[in-house]
Amino acid sequence: MDQVMDKDMEQGLQGEGQEAAAQETMESMMEQYDISGLRKGDVRTGTVIAETENGWLVDVGYKCEGYLPGKEWTHRILVGDAEKPKKGDEIEVQVINLREGEEAQLLLSRWRHEFDRRWAEFEDKLAQNEIVQVRGVRKVKGGLMVDCCGLEGFMPISHLSADGRGVNLGNFIEQVFDAKLLEKDRRKHRIVFSRKSLVEKEAAERRAKFYEEVHEGDIIEGEVSSLTDFGIFVNVGAVDGLVHMSEITWKRNVRIRDSFKKGDKVTVKVIGIDKENDRISLSIKQVEGNPWLTVGERIHKDDVMTGTVTNVTDFGAFVELEPGIEGLVHIGDISWARIRHPKEAFRKGQEVRVLVLDVDTEKRRISLGYKQLNDPWKDIDQRYAKGSDITVKVVRLADFGAFVEVEEGVEALIHISQLSTRRVEKPGDVLQEKQEVLARVIEVNPEQRRMRLSISALEEQEHPARHGEESHKREEPREGRRQQQSTHDEEPQFNPFVDAFRSQDFSR
Repeated sequence: MDQVMDKDMEQGLQGEGQEAAAQETMESMMEQYDISGLRKGDVRTGTVIAETENGWLVDVGYKCEGYLPGKEWTHRILVGDAEKPKKGDEIEVQVINLREGEEAQLLLSRWRHEFDRRWAEFEDKLAQNEIVQVRGVRKVKGGLMVDCCGLEGFMPISHLSADGRGVNLGNFIEQVFDAKLLEKDRRKHRIVFSRKSLVEKEAAERRAKFYEEVHEGDIIEGEVSSLTDFGIFVNVGAVDGLVHMSEITWKRNVRIRDSFKKGDKVTVKVIGIDKENDRISLSIKQVEGNPWLTVGERIHKDDVMTGTVTNVTDFGAFVELEPGIEGLVHIGDISWARIRHPKEAFRKGQEVRVLVLDVDTEKRRISLGYKQLNDPWKDIDQRYAKGSDITVKVVRLADFGAFVEVEEGVEALIHISQLSTRRVEKPGDVLQEKQEVLARVIEVNPEQRRMRLSISALEEQEHPARHGEESHKREEPREGRRQQQSTHDEEPQFNPFVDAFRSQDFSR
């Protein structure tokens, strides 16, 4: 019996020993995964063990895997953030929520820890110097987003330059430049920068140096910064100077935008400095020199030149012979024909050949002729021989006859006595303006630019008998008047002039 009790006691002791060993094993395991040191806000390094539909599972040594949602990986304020992790990657995360018990849960975030780290670095830089370096990231409405210590900040367009005007945001993209902090709010993840004061200070220093080194009359290089209706603004390094319209070129009627564009490199002459108002007056044409000072060496009277019509007015047309040198073709020197306005012969931009009639360098005037190179009276006696029959158009009527156009620039006269073999009281009785008629050339004088035609000569050729009768009828009234005069005068006196004219036949 004693043996049986000893055996039962031994088995009982063995059971208690196994139970104690099992309890010891659980305690050691609990110690291994003790969560007493894991609190909300702690940062741990974990390993990505799986990727889910909306995030990742991360082992941080807790009794259950931590969950890292996709939206907790990064944030818009973080610039140049890392790519999304893969299984097996080690990452640093922050505990944002923790629940113990049988349904233990662990919620993690990466961007919150990264934001805290970068913000601390940002604060350290500000503590060392109020001026920090930023990098342009992208353009947004109203300004520019910049990167500082991996955090995204905003710089208003009004704080990008001294006056906030004429700023090209694209020029700042990926550029590193100095800035000052305007505003920061960690809770709202907001940072605002400015470089206005820095630019103003730098510009003031450059202007002071510019006024010390540059004087009126100096020729310097610049870049066109803007175009206006009254001139061009040129940046000469420290300031923007104005080239007024009158100082751009020696040419007239020039459109600025046809000759210059923003960013063009130009050479200018300083013609005025106003330090008090911070204004610089510049000239482009004075760098080139006044072409009128030497025009007499290049252009002479009777020269035949080719130019471009730059303007057409009521009194003539201006022709550019060379850059900055224009001459006037007066309306009287445009055409041998009658024209009412120069635009009938010229148009702006037309290229023409002209003859230099006069050069006045003192008054800066050049008189030009166009019709002199296109004289239709030249060799006209060879084209229209005396006795030839031609078709002409009536251009205007006068009391003494009709003027007709033989060709462009050539007019001839048909005297009233040459309009018909019949008696004509006034030219309008037989002709009308713009009417085309056939006439015979009875006189051509190229030297005096005179040409006379006859219609009656053609009628005489066709009806010679009728011509004799008409001539007799025209003579009868004359003889009657002479007879009447003789009866009234008892003693007619001898007048040699009357007898001389009586012997003349004016019907031809």
